[in-house]
Amino acid sequence: MRRVFAAALALVLITTACGPAGPQAVAPTAQPTVEPTVIPVARVEPTGTPSAVPVPRPSATAVIDPSPTAEPTVTLLFTGDIQLGRCVYTLAQATGDLTSPFAALADLLSAADVTVGSLDGTISDFNPPGRCAEDHRNLLGPTSMLPGLTRAGFDVITTATNHARDCGLVRGCAYESLLETRTNLLGAGIQPVGTGVDLAGALAPVVLNVKGLRIAFLGLSGIDASLWAGPDTPGTAPLDQKAYTSAVQAAAAEADVVVALPHWGQEYKNELSWLQITHAEALAAAGADLIVGNHPHRAQAVETLPSGAVVAYALGNFVFDQQWSDGSQFTVQGIVLKVVLRGPEIVEVTPIPIHIYDNFQPRLASPESAAMIVAEMAESLRSRPAQP
Repeated sequence: MRRVFAAALALVLITTACGPAGPQAVAPTAQPTVEPTVIPVARVEPTGTPSAVPVPRPSATAVIDPSPTAEPTVTLLFTGDIQLGRCVYTLAQATGDLTSPFAALADLLSAADVTVGSLDGTISDFNPPGRCAEDHRNLLGPTSMLPGLTRAGFDVITTATNHARDCGLVRGCAYESLLETRTNLLGAGIQPVGTGVDLAGALAPVVLNVKGLRIAFLGLSGIDASLWAGPDTPGTAPLDQKAYTSAVQAAAAEADVVVALPHWGQEYKNELSWLQITHAEALAAAGADLIVGNHPHRAQAVETLPSGAVVAYALGNFVFDQQWSDGSQFTVQGIVLKVVLRGPEIVEVTPIPIHIYDNFQPRLASPESAAMIVAEMAESLRSRPAQP
């Protein structure tokens, strides 16, 4: 049986200058060289004392027992919501480099063994992308934006979101943009998860073999049931316990570690909802070891459930153009979640605060912004609904 140690948090605070940026900025603000300062709250280590080493009995031929093979250490990085159309596309075009939204954090992301994102939109040339305007909520990005994802080293992206069928300025699409997004990500060497040509395909996990460790990823959407896949229709994988329990159980039987990527919660809220708590516990009971959610566009709590499963309820935005959304700073803040596995055990969970500059480019957060994010996460955890 897998053992997952309770994961406490270490927060990464950054010393760097931070200046305001208006939504009409075109060229990204210059970024100084920064050195992260890690402030450990607690590092998760295996507990218990080593067993006594037996003394071998004398023999004619010395026998040296081989050392046990060390468990592989695997680092995963998870980001918040990503969309590659609207102002992100317009502002990237203005820089002359369509990979520029990812430029500041590409080295950090690509250094992980596995980098995982959440695509809150589509990537397709079915129609032109939407204009850079607050009132335009159709989040299709053109395929010319794909190199940014590859530059940042993304390996897995959940497409199980409420914008999974967005198709740009011109209407008239059915499932074209959803299916083309999957095809386009696969063509870029990135594994999409959480959508499919039917329900079975949408619920199918992506299983990666990383240093001999099998890690399964499942994408699930609890937002807009009209987008859910049916037995014979394309769509998103439902965040419905009746649908996902057997899928998670099957993934747990196949893999050493199971990661669920739910799209859930309330937009622009840091309060945890009863449905988030209920689904987190059900996913863990079915066999999920790590649950990393998105959709609120605001950072929420990270906690360890009694089962040992670690839950990050929402990471906020990553590459997104929402300076206007709630009249506050929270939609331009988020976290990159670092998770370290030693074999199948979670031994470290580190939220890395980020701030979105110029309405399209995330960077490491300033100490002031990081402190706000830490406070947000703490407040979010205090909002957790009490157990019945």
